[in-house]
Amino acid sequence: MASPPLVVTAVEPVVLRAPIKLNLFLHINGKISEGRFADYHRLQTYFQRVDYGDELHFRVTESPELIVHWQAGAESLSHRPASMQQDLVWRAAQSLQQLAQARGLPVGGAQILLIKHAPVGGGLGGGSSAAATTLRALNQLWSLHFPAGDLMELGRRLGADVPIFVAGVNAWADGIGDQLTPMPSPLAGHWFVIAAPQSHRPTAASFAHPDLVKNTPLNSPDWLPRWRTDGFNAFETQCLQEPAIAECHAALHAVTGFARLTGSGACVFTTQATAAEAQRAAEEISRKIKTTDRLIVAPALANDPLPDAH
Repeated sequence: MASPPLVVTAVEPVVLRAPIKLNLFLHINGKISEGRFADYHRLQTYFQRVDYGDELHFRVTESPELIVHWQAGAESLSHRPASMQQDLVWRAAQSLQQLAQARGLPVGGAQILLIKHAPVGGGLGGGSSAAATTLRALNQLWSLHFPAGDLMELGRRLGADVPIFVAGVNAWADGIGDQLTPMPSPLAGHWFVIAAPQSHRPTAASFAHPDLVKNTPLNSPDWLPRWRTDGFNAFETQCLQEPAIAECHAALHAVTGFARLTGSGACVFTTQATAAEAQRAAEEISRKIKTTDRLIVAPALANDPLPDAH
């Protein structure tokens, strides 16, 4: 029996931003002993979404072909995947398309333009966010309306950071970072200054580094108010051995009294209460460092949870 014709729901491109994230702290608590992620590192963190990131333009098509183009924005294309099929955005679209086909639903294709702004290899989750934004967008544009649980599962298969962006919330995270407890942000209304050093950190090598702290005691979410004073990033010691990261960290700390690595590096962030204070801090920081690619000044994002559609 032939599938019903696909209704193209967007003639003009739909334009969305894929927000980056910061890890307010990142503790590693040993290894997971059983289940699908056995022998992976167990971690605890708080994911704070930030109103900055790649811009994605979606246009759905009747043909099933998936095409992803990259365009340079604030970030160059030097780290673009070698082939389109290796692109996390393409893989996200394909995974959603395959799920629809497996359930006998009519589905077409898409043309996606990604304008690259998020630093690559900086611990900001730019690629994961673009993949999650693709899942959320095409779920609606293809009129699939899969529930949140289905998209979260696709996200887990794509990468550990994808689920937080699929969920669209700020959250305490456990497991490999996929067990999420949405919580109000301790930095609601605040602004961030993020330094992107001339350094890129491969995650696998960072987890294997001998200086990695892997035995931090577990905390419960009510510990979150102490994130600044009692928290830390387990990767920071090794990353500060790199001069470019160390210089950025020192400059942010000198100007604002606080600096912390995000993810497994290499980006470093600090916080300010207002946009004006953040901009003033960024101007002073920029005069102190020579090895940063750029500084990002952007506000914290509130929750934008994915509805559990049926």
